Amino acid sequence: MAATAVLCPWICSAQVTTGSTGADGPLDYSAITNSTNIVIDMHDHPTGIYQYTSVNIPTNVTVTFTPNANNTPVTWLVQGPCVISGFVDVSGQTNKGLVPGQGGPGGGAGGYGGEGNSWLAHPGAGLGGGNAAQYNVNSAGGAGSYATVGGSLEGQGAAGLTYGNEFLLPVLGGSGGGGGYYGGGGGGGGAIIVASDTSIRVDGTASANGGYGAFFDTSGIRNAWNGNGGGASGGGVRLVAPQILGHGTLRADGGVGFGGTVGGSGFVRLDGLDDEFVGTLNDSASRGFNPILVAPTASASLAIQSIAGNAVPANPKGVLYTPDATISAQQANPIQVVVGCVNLPLNTQITVVVKPVNGPMVLGSTLNNTGTQASSTATVSVNMPRGGGLVYATAATGN
Repeated sequence: MAATAVLCPWICSAQVTTGSTGADGPLDYSAITNSTNIVIDMHDHPTGIYQYTSVNIPTNVTVTFTPNANNTPVTWLVQGPCVISGFVDVSGQTNKGLVPGQGGPGGGAGGYGGEGNSWLAHPGAGLGGGNAAQYNVNSAGGAGSYATVGGSLEGQGAAGLTYGNEFLLPVLGGSGGGGGYYGGGGGGGGAIIVASDTSIRVDGTASANGGYGAFFDTSGIRNAWNGNGGGASGGGVRLVAPQILGHGTLRADGGVGFGGTVGGSGFVRLDGLDDEFVGTLNDSASRGFNPILVAPTASASLAIQSIAGNAVPANPKGVLYTPDATISAQQANPIQVVVGCVNLPLNTQITVVVKPVNGPMVLGSTLNNTGTQASSTATVSVNMPRGGGLVYATAATGN
């Protein structure tokens, strides 16, 4: 009797997990019943990195931040699910009179106003900070820029330059608006990365808006003088998870300035293997799946080299109908999956995840204990189910 060989197609990809230790426990405000603004003082986290077990921000809660001494962006590394039904805000502040707005975490402050002397006006802080009012002219400060160039008007301070990239690698905040002949500039929007090992759901709002640079006095009354400070740029919002859900809003708007001196937009980025977010993405938004959280000094990478002795292409396509590897149905379990590692410390835990088209996920783990830190391998045993699906590797590293 002739045996029939049934091919098992699998798609191959790579992923790096958050590596959260859970040291900060759960961030859970579900017990709060009234409308509440929670301020997280970042001074006890000088790197800006929080390692949570889970996050739950209910609809009646707004979370804002006091930047730390290093003015770092906010990074939430979450072991379990992250649910944002309320508001998470790293926006920059609006100026009050001559005093510029402060930037959100990671964002640049606005420039001081000149109090009727343009030579006293300061440019906005940050890589794309707006220029100060033109010398000896009753002009507005220039707008801050980031993903896009801030607006500008003839005879007013010039806008700053663009910088950064759509992947938010490295994560950077927005830039402040320049100080005007009278008023200070708005503070640049901060930046936040929310990364989960499981899922992120946003039905509320995550904001990294730039502060207004329109001239406001200390009582909060807006004055339509030509010498206003420039609007600040928006900052950055990035979500990274195997699954991203929700119908909320992610925004990084530029702040309003006088006339055309509105700040440039910031970056919004979704990196989800299973991206089901159907909400509003404002400004310079992009989507994909780049799971690297921190731009390394020496580029680290994972690549599945072979499955059950079958070589995997160096650049897998990840398309089911043209599989990167085929395995006979007669292949006995467990199956050996060889993962190549570049610039990862030896004895890092490497996990291979098998995600079938139908059925539960299967995982197998071991250490990359063969080779050197520059180039090592891990051979992981997994029980491969029948049928097609996705295979990817993760590396759990410390922060």
